[in-house]
Amino acid sequence: MKHKTLCAAALAAALLCTACAPRPAAREPQIELLATPAPQPTPTPNQGMGGWDFAPQRTADQQKYGSAGLLAWPCVLYSVYLDEAGGGAAWTDEEIERSQQNLALAVDWIGAQAAAYGASPRLYCGTDDLLERIEYEGTFVGGESADEGQRFYSEIDALCARLDTDQLAETYGTTNVGFLIFLPVDGCSFTMVHYLEDGSSYYYEYSCLYKENTYFPAGTFEMPAVYAHEILHLFGAPDLYEGSNDLYVTPELIEYVAQNWPDAIMQDTYNADGVPEYDAISKTICPLTAYRLGLCADFPGIEQFPLAAQDPAGTYRLDPGTDTDDLPAQDEGVAAAPAA
Repeated sequence: MKHKTLCAAALAAALLCTACAPRPAAREPQIELLATPAPQPTPTPNQGMGGWDFAPQRTADQQKYGSAGLLAWPCVLYSVYLDEAGGGAAWTDEEIERSQQNLALAVDWIGAQAAAYGASPRLYCGTDDLLERIEYEGTFVGGESADEGQRFYSEIDALCARLDTDQLAETYGTTNVGFLIFLPVDGCSFTMVHYLEDGSSYYYEYSCLYKENTYFPAGTFEMPAVYAHEILHLFGAPDLYEGSNDLYVTPELIEYVAQNWPDAIMQDTYNADGVPEYDAISKTICPLTAYRLGLCADFPGIEQFPLAAQDPAGTYRLDPGTDTDDLPAQDEGVAAAPAA
């Protein structure tokens, strides 16, 4: 997962961790899972047709969660396929169709997993009006860096703002929107999320999904499990592997997850034999992730890891010394325009 931060002196982009770690070493046999906590009622937005009221301005509550909101709320997932201009790397129609099939599988899997916690997400995607193909005046970095550069991030911010229209909100009955930016090269997929400290800045949340997985041999198409992993970041799921910079994800928590929920999708996206899987996702949304997504009221181990419960579900934090109650009050103004 990648995060944009607002520094006191200037705007900067900071790479905290990637969402596709190298294939993990073999684990010990799975132990018996702990009891799953009972579902809780999830927060509901201020109205409209299941989403926010239609308005050109975002309230402080909306700014807290970023553009995608919470998983329990209706959300549009808008697909953008980028081609390099001038005959560079580009998508074929067949590749776009295949990635949309992966997306449908990932969204269906998220719905089935959330149902185990008593939730029924409404994620809108896969229709012609939610898909756009655009030429990008530049080249993509790809590879293991998961860093496409400041120019790219600024241009994607501006693109998201342009695509977030009143018509889109009226059609789907919600102004919650997350963007899926598909890049036609191999790479390590990542997600840009909104932090509590961001306020009205960096409002738009998007996942950058590469055509091929850089950790496999050349030509290996990205897996549906990676799509699902990245989409869950949009709604507040933390990375649960070594190298995660989510503030409460300590080595002790990582070990706890590995022992109790070895199939957690936020820990890794590979199946048991490490072979890419395209017709299913052999992972789970573990209780800790479900808690951070706002799908349940508790998770086994919450007493041992209280920092995981410090902030509201569906949110991220940058500064470990900042208390939520101490954040500056947000006015009802529109989110700041992205830098051009």
